[in-house]
Amino acid sequence: MNTSKEKLRRMLLDLAQSGESLPSELTAAIEDEYVAAASQEPFPHGLDHPDQADIYTLPDGISEKLDEIIHIFKSIGSEKEELAGELLSSYNHLNTAFDATIAVAGNKNIQQAIQTLIDEISHAVDSNYCYYFGALADKFPQRPDEKIEPGMVIAGTRTPEEWKKAHKFYRKYKTELNEMSTVENELQVRMIDYQGTPDLDHEGRGNVLAIHLNSIESEPARNQSQALNQPWQMAKLGTLIFVRNSGKEPFQAVEMNLAGMLARMGSAVLGNIIYADKMQQLFLETITSLVRAMEAKDEYTSGHSTRVAEMACALARYNNLNETEVKQLKWAGQLHDIGKIGIRDDVLRKTGKLTEEEFAHIKTHPVLSHKVLEPLEALQGILAAVRHHHEHYDGGGYPDGLAGEDIPLRARILQIADVWDALTSTRSYRGAMSPKEAKKIMRAEAGTTMDPKLVADFLEMLADQGIGD
Repeated sequence: MNTSKEKLRRMLLDLAQSGESLPSELTAAIEDEYVAAASQEPFPHGLDHPDQADIYTLPDGISEKLDEIIHIFKSIGSEKEELAGELLSSYNHLNTAFDATIAVAGNKNIQQAIQTLIDEISHAVDSNYCYYFGALADKFPQRPDEKIEPGMVIAGTRTPEEWKKAHKFYRKYKTELNEMSTVENELQVRMIDYQGTPDLDHEGRGNVLAIHLNSIESEPARNQSQALNQPWQMAKLGTLIFVRNSGKEPFQAVEMNLAGMLARMGSAVLGNIIYADKMQQLFLETITSLVRAMEAKDEYTSGHSTRVAEMACALARYNNLNETEVKQLKWAGQLHDIGKIGIRDDVLRKTGKLTEEEFAHIKTHPVLSHKVLEPLEALQGILAAVRHHHEHYDGGGYPDGLAGEDIPLRARILQIADVWDALTSTRSYRGAMSPKEAKKIMRAEAGTTMDPKLVADFLEMLADQGIGD
């Protein structure tokens, strides 16, 4: 009996320390205890076999010991369930933060990235309204009537009705929201008393949550020495404020921690996007300088790219293309001839007729331009226009022999602007044509070299401006 009890006690202690489930050895030990105890006294209730013994009538405190065992197992199970719940919650939060970071990183410009971060945090904490305060406010795509004051936008709304509700809330609690946007703490919460309750006790909770976006950044280095000595600093990207209205409970601590985690991870991605944008801008400035330097070598082509860009933008607007298209055409016009940097000077400056070999050589410049610009993510939208601006509407152009509307629209617009400037400016092999002469040639080439509809629109636009009448 004592041996069996000691065995049971030892195994129970080992079990409590390991946290494992009830092993078969312990079950066997308990059964041995039943048999040993039951063999000492007659069985109650007419039982005639130890397997049928009632544990609550077993002698020597066995029932109490078993009650202790049951209690210990229950407490172990409860602790394991609580720990499992905490682990699952932590996993879900990390998974949410990871997915949100991936979503933010998938954007190619800062305004889309910020909007995605706002959407992710707003969904995670189940907020009703969201506001952004900061220098990037002008990056948000909003209608003119949606801007309520400089440096602030209502973010995260999907419908005019949602925007009106958020705007109404801002007007009512403008002072409180503006105050939260200026506090330096990374994360802060405030309880706005919607019901006018005296001595409101919020116990560290709140229905307004402010998150300050900060990111480490530096200016892009222009040389190796600068790259090694470039100082890094904390950049303020603005403040996001999330609000729960009176129909929801205040933010809980776990939600605040999750929002802070999302903001920190998202801010790091935003900083990278901003830095990449600066690098892209620096590269664009460098390429533009190369174009100007290349054109400066030839007095006949100086300023050509800028004029082509301006004319292409004018034709795009005349055809009611949006400002994104106009911006793309501006860069396409500025950079369409960058590939000529790889063309021999004797060919570019030749005053007489080109030989077949020389013409074949100069025809490579659209492909060279494409190769120069292709590594730039910001210029992916203009690559087709740059490559195909010498294609002909009848399929007789280069480099790929495209025809009709298979030629990208931007390329067809760019071609018309390029041809017009070539005709109306002085070249090494001929003088400049008058606008009237140039318009005549363009009418003749419509449908052969150039898109006939775009040519008609272009000539109509010139007429509206009084050019070539």
